[in-house]
Amino acid sequence: MRRSVRWRYLAGFASVLLILAVVGGFAYRTASSGLSRAVATRGAGDEVIRFGELLSRMDEVQAAVRGFAIAGQPSFLGPYDSAVARVPALVADLRRMAANDTLEQRTLDSLVALIDNRMAASDTIIRLRRSAGAAAALHEIAVGTGTATADAIRRHLRTLERAHEAERERNIAALQASVRATRRVVLAGWLAALLAAAAASVFAHVGLRTRERADARARDLAAELQDLYDHAPVGYHSLDEYGVFVRMNRTELSWLGYEPSEILGRMRFSDLLAPASREGFELNFEHFKATGEVREHAYNLFRKDGTILPVVVSATLVRDVAGGYVMSRGVTVDVSERRRMEAEVKTLSGLLPICSSCKKIRDDHGRWRQIESYVREHSEAEFSHGLCPECLRRLYPDVAPEGGT
Repeated sequence: MRRSVRWRYLAGFASVLLILAVVGGFAYRTASSGLSRAVATRGAGDEVIRFGELLSRMDEVQAAVRGFAIAGQPSFLGPYDSAVARVPALVADLRRMAANDTLEQRTLDSLVALIDNRMAASDTIIRLRRSAGAAAALHEIAVGTGTATADAIRRHLRTLERAHEAERERNIAALQASVRATRRVVLAGWLAALLAAAAASVFAHVGLRTRERADARARDLAAELQDLYDHAPVGYHSLDEYGVFVRMNRTELSWLGYEPSEILGRMRFSDLLAPASREGFELNFEHFKATGEVREHAYNLFRKDGTILPVVVSATLVRDVAGGYVMSRGVTVDVSERRRMEAEVKTLSGLLPICSSCKKIRDDHGRWRQIESYVREHSEAEFSHGLCPECLRRLYPDVAPEGGT
């Protein structure tokens, strides 16, 4: 029962650990996936930012070139120079971010070609404004391909921006779904772990209660058996291999008049015998250790007050697994009453000297006594007196009925 309760605890604990391990593994996997998606989302967001800045820079280039072509003032070229310096860095960042996307790399190649054309057209307009004046520069703007190129660049950037924005939205949605799934799994795992722990606790509690009830029954049974042993109508005792008392029930202790502390572990069985009987007991005890059994050996034991207790002892031997002596299990029967009854029966069943005439009996002291007094003294019998029909007719013929019985 103890092992069963322990295994229930261990099984419940192992179930909880297994559930937590599964939940932890799923949460780790989901977190790793979520982290990857978060990185991808952040990358897509950075690309969108770069596309937006690149589009803004190209719009600045277009506005700066138009303003310079009309006014011819160098201040209009500030945004243009800044864009010229910034655009290569933005293109390099976009190529790095799209390093694992072949399709996007090809799109960037087309976009870079358009940007290079637009920058070349802008340089041409700026040179014409400086060398030929505003009319030549504005004519180049009107008939050149710069505007169309700028529109193409804008379309490419818008397309890429929308694609990355859509990817970012997908990553965010997937990340949110992953988070929700992780929450559900973690919640379900914790709930399952709590249920497993509760079930293990309930099973263990039931096992403990069952074991407590079994222990209580065992204690009651042990107490009942001990009471039966101590207060049996016969005496019980056990001797070690040296003949020393190691156990004795209350019945036999009360017969002998001893307390347990006075006899257990202190006195030998032979200590209760008359010296003349001890040698015979020792021989019987050696035979008992060899055979493992003795039946109805009669002994006269000395009580603590010195009186004699006639007993009959039977015993069996308890051995260990190697066959060695452990202790005896002896049953002692008080035969005092049997001895008294046997003595009475022997007195009445012996050869009785009786007078053939008066029927008196001679007792052990040579005195002749009436038979009824002798029998009364030596038994529990009582007498009632009367006349048989023959004596009645002989002694009292006048009152005796004719032919009566």
